Amino acid sequence: MRSFLTILMMIGFVALASGYGTGCRQSTKVDVEDDEEGVEHSGPYAADAKEVTAYIVKEVKRQKLIENFKADYKEPPIVALITPTNNTRFPEITEYFQEDLLTALNEVFTRDQMRFVIRESEVLSEVEREKIEKEAGEYTDRTGRRTKLGADYFLRAKFTSLSVTDGETSDDTVKYSYEFIDTETSELIFKSSRDIRRVSDTNAVYR
Repeated sequence: MRSFLTILMMIGFVALASGYGTGCRQSTKVDVEDDEEGVEHSGPYAADAKEVTAYIVKEVKRQKLIENFKADYKEPPIVALITPTNNTRFPEITEYFQEDLLTALNEVFTRDQMRFVIRESEVLSEVEREKIEKEAGEYTDRTGRRTKLGADYFLRAKFTSLSVTDGETSDDTVKYSYEFIDTETSELIFKSSRDIRRVSDTNAVYR
């Protein structure tokens, strides 16, 4: 009997050490841009969002927005990031993309070059409100100094997708579109998009 209890205790110890019954598992660190490792799935990879944010940063530089604005107003422009509109079956990419874009912009541009704020509202209504409040002096004191961050530009992203499956294979093409809008004139400064396609034999669940 004592030997039997000893065996049971040893089995329990091994199971505990290996993570069984605790939810613990050993994991391996993999490069976030490595598409070959991990679960094969049809949804957007983290690398896709990073690829798109890199193109947005590149476009901001190419348009010379900072140089042109500072030449006219002698101070860095303030860009409001609008919460992306997500019309895909992947709701998780909204927050991931927004965080990644904000981080990338802050890593590339200093506060002397460009400043950023977050806006939740739809672009058209927000543009009109921002314009009215600027004209009424809501964003400056009597000396012209900014008292709160009124946006000079809006940066909005939108995700749409074409998805098809035959029950075994999933095929998703996600269009990441983005646009820069002047809050004073409502002018569309630039607009571009990237299409990224993912095909997989299985679907993965984000959590």
